[in-house]
Amino acid sequence: MKTDTKLTMAIVTPILILAIWLPRGLKLDQFVTPDEAAWVGRSASFYYALAHRNFPDTFQHSHPGVTATWAGAFVFYRQYTAFSWEATRRPLKNWKYIEPFLEAHGQDPLEILKSIRLLIVLGNTTVLGLAFLSARRLIGLWPGAIGFILIAFDPFHVGLTRLLHLDGLMGNLMLLAVLAFMNFTYQGRHLLDLALATTATGLAWLTKSPSLFLVPFISFLMVVEIWNRRQGNRRLQLGDWWQSIWPLIILLLGSALVFVLLWPAMWVDPLGTLEKMSTQTKIYAIEGHSLNTFFNGHIFEGDPGWAFYPVNYLWRTTPVVLAGLCLAGLTFRLRWWSFEQPFRRRVAVWLVLFAILFMLQMSFGAKKFDRYIIPSFLPLDLLAGMGWAALFSWLWRRYDRLLTRVLIVALLISCMGWQILLTVQYSPYYLTYYNPLLGGSIKAPGVMMIGWGEGLDQAARYLNTKPDAKDLRVMTHYPDGSVSYFFDGKAMDLPDVWEGPDADQMDGIDYLILYVHQWQRQIPDPAMVEYFSTKKPELVIKINGLEYARVYNLHD
Repeated sequence: MKTDTKLTMAIVTPILILAIWLPRGLKLDQFVTPDEAAWVGRSASFYYALAHRNFPDTFQHSHPGVTATWAGAFVFYRQYTAFSWEATRRPLKNWKYIEPFLEAHGQDPLEILKSIRLLIVLGNTTVLGLAFLSARRLIGLWPGAIGFILIAFDPFHVGLTRLLHLDGLMGNLMLLAVLAFMNFTYQGRHLLDLALATTATGLAWLTKSPSLFLVPFISFLMVVEIWNRRQGNRRLQLGDWWQSIWPLIILLLGSALVFVLLWPAMWVDPLGTLEKMSTQTKIYAIEGHSLNTFFNGHIFEGDPGWAFYPVNYLWRTTPVVLAGLCLAGLTFRLRWWSFEQPFRRRVAVWLVLFAILFMLQMSFGAKKFDRYIIPSFLPLDLLAGMGWAALFSWLWRRYDRLLTRVLIVALLISCMGWQILLTVQYSPYYLTYYNPLLGGSIKAPGVMMIGWGEGLDQAARYLNTKPDAKDLRVMTHYPDGSVSYFFDGKAMDLPDVWEGPDADQMDGIDYLILYVHQWQRQIPDPAMVEYFSTKKPELVIKINGLEYARVYNLHD
């Protein structure tokens, strides 16, 4: 296979960018995750704080999620500028008050969310495009292109990077930071690479706090490179240390500058802002989730254990990526094409270390969700691309007959086509994908926590077909956003303690929606879940063969 040329790059790059955009940028108003209504509310409060120059109130969450709230603030500025003077202090006290305020003032929360999602997709596409250009210089055009096709059509990654949420964007920024810094280290120490790594690191910190992992990881990379500067038994000189350390100092100081410049709360109360971030992050890490966690057939009240993330990775990745990782291990040992040059072998090792060490870091926290380790997926997808590229390069070099080479190209297209098909068939509910090698949607409910709002949109639209739908009252575990953005009536939260079907707390309720989380995790009250398990639902919502929601008519 020929190496990259300017013409090939000019053809491949826009195709890859389009491939990244398409599954993420379409059908953005189909369903809403429970967390997104919160980020719409936080974005509104962030915009209000900016408009009134009340900079301390730009602290909306400990994550901190500033990249998301900047995107949301821009949409509010463009679509509902008047929010900055029409809003009162009351709806700003709690993000749950923002939705009824918007509706009372003629604004559709779903349209606002859709517009913010578009900006998030644009940001993710830009970051991944830059990451591809960085990867191409490190590992070559075709390994990089194949790796980014796997990323572009990784169903779990697609599902996360089209939402108003943080993990997908954080993972993309972390990948860009690491690739750009490795380019600086191995490809001529160009300041533009260092600037790109610095900017991506600062933006990752502004997105979510686990991205602080970049500090020890890049420091570790630099220590190894300092050690590699030794020549024979010669002792390292002060100049050797300085040449390796000053880029790290620039990266840390520059990233901190980005962090401060783009977060107004840091302008006026930097120590207080950092303290609030740190305190809440420690609570998440130590105490875990406030509700039960379902994993591997068991319900855990706290930490589900160290096996959680490795098992979740296997269920969320694809057969094409797993095959590519096996090929990468084999071809790395044989030093085939992608792994011929020493610095490319080092790049491959760093990609593996990044994925493993980040997963290890997240395993220390008691609060665990599969989406928390999306940063580990990306380097492994890229490494799988290197494995596939090495195999096809070896075949290309070994067999030079035209027909054979046509078959090699057809095989490559078939493998990438399988990855694409795995993703496309789950549109727009990409997060309902589970690895078919492990049993797919049939076996996943016995192992994984299922669902993040998928199907509740369908339940709400079904209820909208009822006579006088605007007068209906519905109870559900995820009323805010997941149901309310689609339902014409009133959506209410289920009680934490259920007092029975005839209790006063059920007065005036017309329908009840149970979600898959509830019968998996027995929340919010096992007695309620048990009672309705004996009743026949009026409607069962299934997606890709998996049951997500049950709608009960309480007047039957």
